Amino acid sequence: MITSMRSRAAVLAGLLTCAAGVAACGSSNEGTSSGSSSGGGKGKLGVSVPTVQGPFFTAMLYGMKDEAKKLGYTLEIRDAGGYANVDKQASQFENLGVQGVKAVLIDPADPTTLTGSLGQVKAANVPVIGAGDEFPGADVSVSSSHCDVGHAMAKGAEQLLPNGGTMAALTGPAGAPWTTDRWKCFTQDIKSTNIKVVSQKASDPAVEQGVTIASDFLQRNPKLDLIYGADDTVGVGAAKAVQEAKRCGKTQVLTAVLGREAEALLKEGCVNYVVAQQTVLVGRLAVREADKLIAGTKPASQTVSVPLVPVTKDNIATVDITKLREPDSYKP
Repeated sequence: MITSMRSRAAVLAGLLTCAAGVAACGSSNEGTSSGSSSGGGKGKLGVSVPTVQGPFFTAMLYGMKDEAKKLGYTLEIRDAGGYANVDKQASQFENLGVQGVKAVLIDPADPTTLTGSLGQVKAANVPVIGAGDEFPGADVSVSSSHCDVGHAMAKGAEQLLPNGGTMAALTGPAGAPWTTDRWKCFTQDIKSTNIKVVSQKASDPAVEQGVTIASDFLQRNPKLDLIYGADDTVGVGAAKAVQEAKRCGKTQVLTAVLGREAEALLKEGCVNYVVAQQTVLVGRLAVREADKLIAGTKPASQTVSVPLVPVTKDNIATVDITKLREPDSYKP
């Protein structure tokens, strides 16, 4: 773990205090909760995420909230404030485990670092469900394999550049398991092609960073054939940079997750291929798995794999958006 033994002892002491007086500890949102959802009388589900920002988390949390309401639960959501705050997520995760929740759904910023916290929560007989990213050791994980996302993006790159060409990549947060797996599997597949990576850069998943980095790519390589965006925050940023450079259709953009901006840019021809994750469905299935575990039903498998949906301008009209994205009327 990233905390020292002395710090961990202090955390454990705090947890014991909470266990002795759940009402007092449970009332604290630590300044990081995005609030509780309304629901029925089956109790609370805890949710721990690295960040609530971006189309992926908005859609997944919508799926969780809506499904929890249908099944009679409320949600307690904890936001660590970014992928770099793994220690904060560990503390939030551990605290949820002693606050009377029936189960914890967690998208781990770093599964390896959170192993100790996982053991503590499970020792309290609270089921743990990996949601959005696989969490080895959890009772069950609901996700789309990020390696599969990388493979699917490689197929998209080959479709966009059948004769090869130059590409640059916005690879997402440095060291995050999802970006590492995605990029590794993507690059493995394009080794056998004539697609050449001429530049790459890691960044936070933020549109403005995508614009800045992609603009720099285009200044140094004005005739760049393709830009890879690890998700549709940096992917949208890349597309906006391409649009500003008046290169839509010339410098093609490949990304993952189909948020509203990505869809609009896809229809305009400035995004060209999206590997869409059924993110709302991930949230719904994670809640359903929690409900089964609470009822005492063991999962059939430790992983629930949610299929990916390749999207282009040609097939966007046939895609079931309700499984990918929250409704237009939804406000987080």
